[in-house]
Amino acid sequence: MRASQEHMKKIRSHILEAAGKGFREDGYGGLGINGLAKRAGMTSGAFYGHFNSKDEAFSEVVKKGLEDYAQAIEGFEKDFGAEWPQYFLRYYLGKEHVENLECSCAVPGLSADVMRANTETKEIYSGVSERIAQNIADGLGKNDLSDSWALMSLLAGSVMIARCVSDPQQKKDILNAAQDWSSKMTNKPSSVAKDNQ
Repeated sequence: MRASQEHMKKIRSHILEAAGKGFREDGYGGLGINGLAKRAGMTSGAFYGHFNSKDEAFSEVVKKGLEDYAQAIEGFEKDFGAEWPQYFLRYYLGKEHVENLECSCAVPGLSADVMRANTETKEIYSGVSERIAQNIADGLGKNDLSDSWALMSLLAGSVMIARCVSDPQQKKDILNAAQDWSSKMTNKPSSVAKDNQ
């Protein structure tokens, strides 16, 4: 008896979640099909029943990760109204997000591998990133995306650099500086307590 489409979707979703954590933790080059299948609790053959290649799985992980980011912006705007940037920045530059690599935002978590990925993956990245930038612009009442691109770049770069340094004080300084600059860019003072301590 063949599995239902809904059951197959659940399995595919489970694989994508496991692969997303794996690619964030180990990088594209650090995982083969066997490693991806093992993380999802299945055989390599079962993995190939859902994805034709590691590239295809990676593209889907990138797409899902960026769509989650776009939806998160919408969620912060809905939950916090005009004050959404303060809460978003506190979360994004906070200890929990910075130190939890496997659940990281796709931009700091996957961009280094997207840079080396195929054209299809880059097109997905480009398209969904523009949606994120538009969500930010809409939430800030901006007519163009220039400030959104700058904010996204500042946040992702700061998180990536903070993850690379070994000195805890250096990490705090990087994240606090990013919090201050991001607050200026969004015209919102950082009145919500910083969570980088």
